[in-house]
Amino acid sequence: MKKLWLMVLLAGVLSQAVSARSLEEFGQGPVLLVTAEYTPYRDLAGPELVALLKKYDIQICLCVREDQLNDELDNLYKVYEQAGLHILFWPLLPKKDGLYVNKETAEKYIAYLDVIYDWAEKRGHKIEAMVVDVEPGSGGFKKMLKDMDKKSWPQAVEKFNRIIQKIHEHDSLAIGVAFPFVSDDKARGTHGWEDLFGGPVASVDWDYLAVMMYTSWFVQMLKSAGMTFDAAHWVAYDYSLDLKKLWGDKAAVALGVTNPGEGNETVIYDSPEKIAPAIAAVRMAGIKNLGIYDMKGILETGEPEAWFKVLKDTPPALPKKGKLAAKNFRSLVRAAGRLLEMMR
Repeated sequence: MKKLWLMVLLAGVLSQAVSARSLEEFGQGPVLLVTAEYTPYRDLAGPELVALLKKYDIQICLCVREDQLNDELDNLYKVYEQAGLHILFWPLLPKKDGLYVNKETAEKYIAYLDVIYDWAEKRGHKIEAMVVDVEPGSGGFKKMLKDMDKKSWPQAVEKFNRIIQKIHEHDSLAIGVAFPFVSDDKARGTHGWEDLFGGPVASVDWDYLAVMMYTSWFVQMLKSAGMTFDAAHWVAYDYSLDLKKLWGDKAAVALGVTNPGEGNETVIYDSPEKIAPAIAAVRMAGIKNLGIYDMKGILETGEPEAWFKVLKDTPPALPKKGKLAAKNFRSLVRAAGRLLEMMR
């Protein structure tokens, strides 16, 4: 029995050591990145784009689907390795399996991690970071509410911890991705927003927690209620204060959007000047690790360098307007979170 406990203790120490070493290796300063979900790998490997990424020290958060573990990805890896750039793997499941990680798809995601790491090891590549995008499955809002369940929560936590363990076993950073509302759960010790939006992302210990602070979404969804871009940037600032308090330098924020994703976004940032106040607001709250979603929209403007410069050089600043609207929005979200917790 003593020998068994010693082995368990040693395994835990080694797991922590792997994580700490990876954090040291990944970056000595703030991580700046751009998400690349819809840009072909061959375009991401273009010499002009690679030179700009290197100039502004910007990394790529790369969407990797099962049919994209191919020679183009292998070549992109080689190009970036030679340039000293990092690729953060952002795996998505096949559409038939729900794309994102959640309570229902966790087992499939763990199996997919094995496929990815096997591919990387056979090609001689090191995956430094794995971005785990936690979002609800398909089926609509009614199904999301129906799937909320306190009884199954401990099993969900166990599955998510297995995901982190699997990533750490391969000496990679485990980066959780969530919606900003989960910060209310974290602060109160509840799980309503987490449970609604996929699983215990705020209840497990990631190396980084990246929040999808897509301020254009706030404007699109709440425009009729008076939500402006200024107010949305105040919302981002207010949430970022909480993220910094709760997760410290482990907190990261992704801003956007610059192009429609899988949804029906019609309100987007179409110039670096428009997204600069969002970057400034998040920096004002003390968040150091920042990203923009998505490379496709950036490239379509024809001025990627201007976007990269804004991401790197925009100084901290508060939005000039919108504080009251942001405060009211946060109050409504907190009230909704309490209601969700009662419904579980």
